[in-house]
Amino acid sequence: MITNLITPGTTAFAALCLAGYLLLANALAYTAFAVDKSRAIRAERRIPERSLLILATLGGWIGAKLAQHRLRHKTRKQPFGILLNLSVLVIPGLIATAILLQSDLTWDKLTTQAGTTAQGLFASSDSATLPRRFGPGSAAP
Repeated sequence: MITNLITPGTTAFAALCLAGYLLLANALAYTAFAVDKSRAIRAERRIPERSLLILATLGGWIGAKLAQHRLRHKTRKQPFGILLNLSVLVIPGLIATAILLQSDLTWDKLTTQAGTTAQGLFASSDSATLPRRFGPGSAAP
């Protein structure tokens, strides 16, 4: 029964693949930070910051942030910290851009829809009557 759910082409299979990818990406990012910290302590050749940021950007952001806090590594390097925090926005931004590019949504349609929705929300309708109240103190109309 469960094998029927996790077959190629199903949503469960795609979710399983995504979970596996994210697990691998976060493990790689955490390991890279740990290796870089170890090399920093031993005054050996370091892993370039660009490589660490690429690993974080490609889905390993949680592993990178976890390693940064647990290992106390690269916490004072402010340009790196800001770039690491911004790297989490890259993939969702790319996905949102791809969705918008695939849709037929244009700026004109978007502004027209927003204007129509706003007019519907703020329009006063005089024909609408308030519901009748029941109970003590309510007068019959």
